[in-house]
Amino acid sequence: MQSIGERFEEARKRKGISLREAAEATKIRSDFLGNIEQDKFDFELPEIYKRGFLKNYARYLKLDPENILTDYHAHVLSKTRGNKKGAELFGSMEVKSSTEEPIHSGEESSYGHISSSTPTSEAEEDANLEDDSDKMFYIKAGLVAVGTLALVVVIFSLMKAILGGDPEVETPDLREPSAITETAESTTPDVPDAVTEDSITLIATGNVFVAVKQKNDNQILFQKTLSGGETVSLTKIGPVVILFTAGENLVVVNPAGERIRSEREGQAKMTIQ
Repeated sequence: MQSIGERFEEARKRKGISLREAAEATKIRSDFLGNIEQDKFDFELPEIYKRGFLKNYARYLKLDPENILTDYHAHVLSKTRGNKKGAELFGSMEVKSSTEEPIHSGEESSYGHISSSTPTSEAEEDANLEDDSDKMFYIKAGLVAVGTLALVVVIFSLMKAILGGDPEVETPDLREPSAITETAESTTPDVPDAVTEDSITLIATGNVFVAVKQKNDNQILFQKTLSGGETVSLTKIGPVVILFTAGENLVVVNPAGERIRSEREGQAKMTIQ
């Protein structure tokens, strides 16, 4: 009749599995599996771990765990009886059972996933450990995914804020602030608003922001930064107010064909009839 170790070894080799592969699959150290296949059950571990190893290894190799544990109990019983007989020959000696050894939590990870509960609940404890491990894995994966998504949103928002800025000169207030004064070489007196349609031309000699507002209906006819050498023609009805940021960089051609330039540099405004 085959021993416990011989049955394990034969089943493993029949499946073409190495001891290392079996150790990785069962989470049991390969040296413990090697001792089991050689029927060496005297390695320094509590009995609860040894029985757990045998049951897990039997399940992995598709052997009957109950038959394996029954044969193991018989093996332990026969060995215990032999030890008692030897003790009777040499006198009374105190024998400390390995089941009384304390189980330290620090050793558990190196021995494998074996529960310290009673034999009747070992399968349930193994399943609970596996379920807890799976839950922790999914929780960690979810936290990583949420953190990655938040980081992507923050980066996208920063890029949008950086790339979405308007490089043009800030639009001045069109309500004729007190800092802007009306000065122009033309001294044409004000005349009543005309309803005829005519045109003016804006000529930029340098970078200048220009805003043109029609006085009759307060319509904004033009509002933009002009570069040096750029020319714009506008059609208007009645007088217009022209506001600009750099008077030295702007020339206005009125409907009569006259070139008008501001008398001062910087911000100013002028009215064209």
